[in-house]
Amino acid sequence: MRTYFIDNDNNEHVVDLTRTTVHSSDLVEFKFSYLEEQKLTREQNVFVRKLAGQYFVSLDNKKWNKLARQDAPTVMLNVDQVYDVFRGYKPSGLSDGDEGGLKTQMPGKVIKIPVSAGDEVVKGQTVIVLEAMKMENEIKASYDGVVKEVYVKEGQALDNGVLMMELEKK
Repeated sequence: MRTYFIDNDNNEHVVDLTRTTVHSSDLVEFKFSYLEEQKLTREQNVFVRKLAGQYFVSLDNKKWNKLARQDAPTVMLNVDQVYDVFRGYKPSGLSDGDEGGLKTQMPGKVIKIPVSAGDEVVKGQTVIVLEAMKMENEIKASYDGVVKEVYVKEGQALDNGVLMMELEKK
């Protein structure tokens, strides 16, 4: 699954979860790749172990650090920078295109479009559901507005960078 870390200046860091390996009931290995200039680079393996109700993380499966409890955070603090965290897709207004353009960030299939052109939407409302990497991802409106145009249909397979929908701020 693709994850976006975006700071207050709209600088973004993109990471893909490319593989998950379950070694035992208490040890899971995650393989991440970084996306730079539309190419996957720098792979990183991260091991997570559950022991006595606590979670621990390791980069080499030898030296372990305790993890603070968190439930899918939407904001992350790293040293002196705060990042908004988006899983699957960036909300509209954060893509490379126009402010209201909602583009695919990876290939996927349109599962559901619960809105139509002319519908009013509120920030956080699901406007499209896509299946990518065998997971359903809800694409949400990043602000209150109106659906200006819908360019895709349910069941349609999409490549990376396809304009799916345009939203217009109220």
